[in-house]
Amino acid sequence: MRHQARSYALQALYQAELLQSKAMKHADRFLDQLETSPEIKEFARELVAGTLQHRKHLDRYLRRNLEHWKLNRLSTTVRNILRLATYELYHHPELSHSVVIDEAVELCKDFVDDTSHGLTNRVLQRVYDQITEERKTKAIAKKEESSKKKPDKKTQEPESK
Repeated sequence: MRHQARSYALQALYQAELLQSKAMKHADRFLDQLETSPEIKEFARELVAGTLQHRKHLDRYLRRNLEHWKLNRLSTTVRNILRLATYELYHHPELSHSVVIDEAVELCKDFVDDTSHGLTNRVLQRVYDQITEERKTKAIAKKEESSKKKPDKKTQEPESK
């Protein structure tokens, strides 16, 4: 089910980029005409909306992790596969990163060619590693901040009776 939804989401994102539109109206029109389950449409719609909404943020991750490539030099299809998977890696940490990356590789095999899946795999693994490192850094900073707010029991003066 999720693979089909990702496939539809990719097609809607491809269409949106060709139309140079960040609006959901084109994606909604495309998804509404599909003869598939409401669950698939709903998941595809969420993926498209999130990817369009956070495109600049997603592109920053991709630019930082593309080696010897520029984002705008990738095919429209590969670029949108990477955006879609980066959206899932960042905004759906409950999903297994290996499943998200494998799904992106499968989309490459379905829609592009066999040579693009290696690039897709490498870039998305780097993106995942970067996101993971950022989350660890934020968690450590948050923990340090909260420990500063709590008084240390050893340094507190004992209460007098």
